[in-house]
Amino acid sequence: RLGVVDPAGPALSLYTGVVLVDPANAEVGEALGLDVRPGGQVYDVVIVGAGPAGLAAAVYGASEGLSTALLEREAFGGQAGASSRIRNYLGFPDGVSGGELAQRAYEQAWVFGTHLVYGNAATSLAKDRDLLVVGLEDGSQARARAVVIATGVSYRRLGIPELEALAGAGVFYGAGTIEAQAVAGKPAFVVGGGNSAGQAALHLSKYAQQVTILIRSQSLAASMSDYLIREIDAAPNVDVR
Repeated sequence: RLGVVDPAGPALSLYTGVVLVDPANAEVGEALGLDVRPGGQVYDVVIVGAGPAGLAAAVYGASEGLSTALLEREAFGGQAGASSRIRNYLGFPDGVSGGELAQRAYEQAWVFGTHLVYGNAATSLAKDRDLLVVGLEDGSQARARAVVIATGVSYRRLGIPELEALAGAGVFYGAGTIEAQAVAGKPAFVVGGGNSAGQAALHLSKYAQQVTILIRSQSLAASMSDYLIREIDAAPNVDVR
């Protein structure tokens, strides 16, 4: 129907009638009207990474009148954006979903005039006289008087060939919010003992028959916030090994 024969990957049909085959993030963003490369001006500050730290830096910089560009290659909000519930973030006594927190911060940065650049990864950093130059994946550049690096972290892969073959088909990295309904009535395992693991386990427990957290240490105390540990202890279908 879309005129795509033997696609190499997913085919994406947009409301505009455009059909993209196995597109990169930047292609999707550009097709939806997002900026995927910085402007030609010199910015006061360029921020690399749009997790909570990068978004906060953009809000503070732009609100003080600095011309600010925020570069994000994958998802505004970073890993926090995929968290089902964040209970220990200032200003949200009842907690907030990572997606809502990321959306609020994104809008706040945009309202103050931050230039948001999506899907075009930063690949280099160099000095040109009094300026700093951030090189991007497509060859474009962002020139600024100051650069803030807020690139965060990536999920550590387990490196088990049998698991890697199932990535995206039963094995997921940090996808507790998205995949919760897919494990309804089934057992689920969460590997890791940090706050992201605890939040994912509690969210999955609302759908899964049983959730088992697998950790290397003797307890969660060394790596997880106390409020999460208490909630996990009280959850009837969450076990820790």
